[in-house]
Amino acid sequence: MSHEIYIFGSVTRGEVSPTSDVDMLVIPMSGDRDQYPPGWSIYSPSLIEEYFRNGRLFAWHLHLEARCIYTPFDIPFLESLGAPQPYITMFQDIDDLETLLAEALEQISLGTNSLVYELGIAYTAIRDIAMSASWSLLGRPCFSRRAPYLLPVPFPLATEAYSGAMLARHSSIRGIDIDFHLEKIAKEVTHAPLRQWVNSLKNFR
Repeated sequence: MSHEIYIFGSVTRGEVSPTSDVDMLVIPMSGDRDQYPPGWSIYSPSLIEEYFRNGRLFAWHLHLEARCIYTPFDIPFLESLGAPQPYITMFQDIDDLETLLAEALEQISLGTNSLVYELGIAYTAIRDIAMSASWSLLGRPCFSRRAPYLLPVPFPLATEAYSGAMLARHSSIRGIDIDFHLEKIAKEVTHAPLRQWVNSLKNFR
């Protein structure tokens, strides 16, 4: 079975925290993708090429941050692709993520029984909105988990609440038992003017 293995995310960005995991990407050149461990990202070469041709933000993430840790080839596949096409779906991506954020905030406001999950969804939507907006607002894509605070538009959520929502995300997807004040975080997240922040990002000149 021929494949390449990459790491990306916080471990290559220098943002590892006690709740971080290691993002693994496998590009199988042959063989069955089911042979790889659960939780690894498995992408075929053709799909990766499509992402690069279409300028997908994930393609830029890989181009800028992925590090090849195993390849049977002289030149790693991602390196052979060069830079992706420009990212042109920023506004559509932000609109989709804003919808996801609004749905999570509504569930939290209604007193959902899945508070950890919905806070995690809210965190993911906020982070990814900032990552998408960074292409235009910073002139380069920023994939840091701190992206909302690095943009020229002030982010209206306190760092403690944002970090708490991030921990909720890690808890919900990684099964990590984390002690934090869910109700307090939920109140701060739902009361922050996040929709106005998103609109400011889209209208920033």
